[in-house]
Amino acid sequence: RLPAEAIRDSLLFLSGRLDSKPFGPSVPTYLTGFMQGRGRPRGGPADGAGRRSVYLSVRRNFLSPFMLAFDTPSPFNAVGRRTTSNVPSQSLILMNDPFVLGQADLWAKRLRSQASDSETRVRRLYQAAFARSPSAVEVEASLAFLASQAKLHNASEDHDLPWRDLVHAVINAKEFIFLN
Repeated sequence: RLPAEAIRDSLLFLSGRLDSKPFGPSVPTYLTGFMQGRGRPRGGPADGAGRRSVYLSVRRNFLSPFMLAFDTPSPFNAVGRRTTSNVPSQSLILMNDPFVLGQADLWAKRLRSQASDSETRVRRLYQAAFARSPSAVEVEASLAFLASQAKLHNASEDHDLPWRDLVHAVINAKEFIFLN
């Protein structure tokens, strides 16, 4: 499985939000409403201003839930080797985290601006997400999913909402975070 930093940076890159500028100050961690306590720092934006994960600040009592879910080492001790887990909280983070939802929305808008027909967009989506072309069955399933989501949202298949849902589904595929 990819490390937390690689997953986060991939989402930023694919959405077009990655700020690859080197150096500079760290970005404060996005603080959820549940992250309370003494010494609570000022929170940063959900996407960390597009900065790579290496620039996220680390506060011992206010660690990023996204990064923790994907086994970022705790700053309390020295760690010789990272653990690699496969737990339900990872799926829940990919389904519900404001950062992931925001990047899915941006990536969908980016896809829609790059091509005018749905099949080309689906092919670009798979190429970007999985570094491979989709099979005929995957293209057909994706187009059917777009149609069902458009009906659910009472919108056209070319609307942002069905595309955001498709991109979000692709982000939640095992193939997105695992190398084979």
